[in-house]
Amino acid sequence: MIFYETECMLCKQQFKLEEGTKKYKEYKVDRKKKLWCDPCERNVLDQARKGFLSRY
Repeated sequence: MIFYETECMLCKQQFKLEEGTKKYKEYKVDRKKKLWCDPCERNVLDQARKGFLSRY
C-alpha cells in the first residue's frame, strides 16, 4: 500500500495518508498544504457543531 507521511497542523504528530483517501489526493496535488490527523479533525468538527448549535 502506498502512503505519504506528514505532520498534523494542530498536534504536530506524524500521521500517514493512505492511498485512495481524500486527504491523500489533496496532498498529492499540493504537498505544501497543511492537513489535520483524524482525531484532531473530529475535535474541530465537534467544536464547530457545538458553537453552531449554541446560537439557536
